[in-house]
Amino acid sequence: MKFLTIVSAAAIAAAAFGTAANAHMVAFGWQATAAGTVLWAEHWHGNLTTAYSDNGGLHITDVVTNATTTVQWAGVVNNTPEAALGLTGAQADPNNCCRGSENNWMFTAPLQLGNGVYDFFTGTTCCVDTMSSPVRVTITGLALPPGIGGVPEPASWAMLIAGFGLTGAAMRRRRTAVRLHHAAGATARPAHPHHASHHRRGAATLRCGSAVVAP
Repeated sequence: MKFLTIVSAAAIAAAAFGTAANAHMVAFGWQATAAGTVLWAEHWHGNLTTAYSDNGGLHITDVVTNATTTVQWAGVVNNTPEAALGLTGAQADPNNCCRGSENNWMFTAPLQLGNGVYDFFTGTTCCVDTMSSPVRVTITGLALPPGIGGVPEPASWAMLIAGFGLTGAAMRRRRTAVRLHHAAGATARPAHPHHASHHRRGAATLRCGSAVVAP
């Protein structure tokens, strides 16, 4: 009986360790910034050296609208307690242990993500940002509109850039036309009588040489 108890305890411990080892993302946080919402994920099992995903990034699904987006990790912060990150909110992965045990984090660039209920999932591929299953995260405390904000496709970005270029060209053409208009006006404008007499007096003064006598 004692032998069976020892074996059972060892099996439970091994199973728990295996679950934790297969789920390196053990908590998620969100942070409101002027540029958008930054997402954080706590990494269990060692310091991070670079922002990297074995699973193509963090896949986010809005459970209300079924809208989806995928974001990439942009940086890492090691050995920093959750309370020191300035997060707006955070939530553990209830399926995994070890939140706060090592305090190593990855974070995303700001994105347009508002309050709501989302499924977060990276993937099961080992070993940097592994998760055993999706985790449902309820995000609150943000000023952005609820849901996943639209991000322009590359073609849309190209159209925007082209539009900026056309606008700049139009402004340059307008400035050139204004300069030409002013130059033409200055050429065609008759001289003011006072200016003409002033020029005549100047010429006469020069002709008189050292006498400096004006007519």
